[in-house]
Amino acid sequence: MQPELAFSLFGMSFTLKAYVLFALSGALAGIATALPLLKREGLPIRRALVLLLAMAAAFLIGARLFNYAINPRAYDGALHIYTLRLVGLSVYGGILGALCTLLLYSGLAHVPALRLLDALVLPAGLAFALARVGCYLNGCCAGVATHSRWGVAFPLSDGELELLNGLPPLIGSIKPKLSFFPTQLFELSLVLLGLVPILWLYFRRRLPHGAAFLFYGIWFSAMRLAILPLRSLPYSPAIVHIFYPLFYAFLITIGLLALSLLYKKNRGR
Repeated sequence: MQPELAFSLFGMSFTLKAYVLFALSGALAGIATALPLLKREGLPIRRALVLLLAMAAAFLIGARLFNYAINPRAYDGALHIYTLRLVGLSVYGGILGALCTLLLYSGLAHVPALRLLDALVLPAGLAFALARVGCYLNGCCAGVATHSRWGVAFPLSDGELELLNGLPPLIGSIKPKLSFFPTQLFELSLVLLGLVPILWLYFRRRLPHGAAFLFYGIWFSAMRLAILPLRSLPYSPAIVHIFYPLFYAFLITIGLLALSLLYKKNRGR
């Protein structure tokens, strides 16, 4: 897969990988979508832009630190924790970093955090979906091998061929293909599917402040938990089979409890 976009600018040639293109497109689409929604919740455009840029930086830092914590072996020379490359990032670490930044801003600026979180549901879902398109085109983040009709065939790299055959691949030989679950497309579809009812209720003002964020957080974590057995992750078995299931279950439980308390408080009013 791994398509690349080649172009020339001012007489110089550039090559842009699909993953980077869609990751940047997702970030820009998220910012462009978030600005009017944050303004709708009472935050001026300039202040909203400052907040979004700070959250973007915190997302990258949090994603790197979380990935380092669960996969330290990847940083034994092959990857550096301070690299600017868009690799070695864990989405929940990024979410945690961005969330902490928003809560800090909310406290300092005396802005209701729940309203801001609701406004960011659509931008976050859209950005994640576009990033998953880049993952699929790049051939990364695919699932486990499968013989079912749900599998997608990806050509193997030379390094993967060596691992399979024990011999260097012959130049000019036809590379075999294995079928893998396209978990990138599964996640993309479920992320967009969850947005439909939640946004319908949000834009019609049918939800108390904070409910859209909590509903979508529960849906997102449940989606990740359901797809986890199909994913091929470069982490230790303890992380894949123990930590992540418990982590997702914890987030779902906390989300349900927070949602229950939110509705009880709303009924009391």
